[in-house]
Amino acid sequence: MCLNTDAAIKQNNGKISWGVVARCKEGKLRGAWARCEGRKGVPAVEEARAIRKALVFAKKNGWRNIIIQSDCKRIIDQIREGNLNDHLAGAVLFDILALSKDFSSRLFSFVKSEGNNVFHHLAKFALNSVFEIVWMESFPNWLISVAKNDVGAFAPNL
Repeated sequence: MCLNTDAAIKQNNGKISWGVVARCKEGKLRGAWARCEGRKGVPAVEEARAIRKALVFAKKNGWRNIIIQSDCKRIIDQIREGNLNDHLAGAVLFDILALSKDFSSRLFSFVKSEGNNVFHHLAKFALNSVFEIVWMESFPNWLISVAKNDVGAFAPNL
């Protein structure tokens, strides 16, 4: 299962949002989650929080072999290196490393945002929502359309 993550921030409104999209190896949507929260955020920390959310969702759904993709290279590199020295994101990185031990296999992959728009669109969409969004079996047409366009960019960038 591949889980794409992203965070969006509107500093002037004091809002952050995150989005997680789960796809099977063929690229078909299996789940999407998003939420907006009223607070100011730091981009790298919010990106790390989105990854932590993806791990929680994967564990909750019983997915044992996962790929986590994010467009935040800094955080992906820190996870791969086991680097917890980031004074802002260190606690979230600790959680990510601890949670990742619960999976049979896991891969953390950087993917350029322009090559994978589905998670970016979902995080931006969530900035205007009031409640947590959860789609598991049926998905809005706009999300299906963006996901289909991204299937070519689905392979992890190692």
